[in-house]
Amino acid sequence: MTTAKRTLKLLEENPDARPKPRKPSFAGRFRAGMQLNNRPVALSNWRVTTGDPEVADAIASLYGGKSESWETTKEDALQVLTEKDSVQVVINNADAVTFRMALYGMQGPIHLCDGYTFVDPEDAQFGKPCGCPADLRAKKDGAKAGKLPKPDIAVKFHLADAPDRGMFRLMTGSWDFLKTLETVWADLDAVGGPALCTLKLDLVDFWSDNLGKQITYRRPQLIVHGPDSSVDSRITAAERQTAKPVSLANVTTEDEPTDEPPF
Repeated sequence: MTTAKRTLKLLEENPDARPKPRKPSFAGRFRAGMQLNNRPVALSNWRVTTGDPEVADAIASLYGGKSESWETTKEDALQVLTEKDSVQVVINNADAVTFRMALYGMQGPIHLCDGYTFVDPEDAQFGKPCGCPADLRAKKDGAKAGKLPKPDIAVKFHLADAPDRGMFRLMTGSWDFLKTLETVWADLDAVGGPALCTLKLDLVDFWSDNLGKQITYRRPQLIVHGPDSSVDSRITAAERQTAKPVSLANVTTEDEPTDEPPF
């Protein structure tokens, strides 16, 4: 026996009042880490999460790995642990790379600033001094202790290998990436339009005298190559290996692995 579909006459006569399916703002998200046994773990290759099975399959086809589910309350319930630490992306302009400092609570950000003043227009304290120390080391130490905000950087881009798959994003709390933002913005402004870039997880390996041990971790790196004018502008894999990184030159740090909140 077939049960008749239950409807409301009120909504039948006013169909525009029915809720519209919400379309995700982004096709997927590139991540540098994940949670294992409730602990954050940095990864050597990109992890991509999405709520679209077709996007997940496309990512797996392009960059290796397989589509699988993971535990989350968000829309991007599928993940692909790719086999690539470097991908070509297209960034529309410098406005696609944004920065703020953020301290997160259980329900989301509880402190948003630029390191000196509050930046959330909906905050009654907007434009007023945020109270964060001016010294960068003090900012980092406070952020590590969970008392002060840390970088909250977002990068929006299309995949150079599959631009029709929609807009993706990277969110990172990397202090290393923060140090390169002015160069990244300048490089993108110099292009003056869609730019072909390489987004990679750069390996950092050095001995720390302060900690008395070898430090190894991955940091996100964005390399701007030039205008994305045509398919012919795609750089080859060999050229990617020899291209000079303009975004992280001569940066030395003792940062521990960091990623966006939460994984």
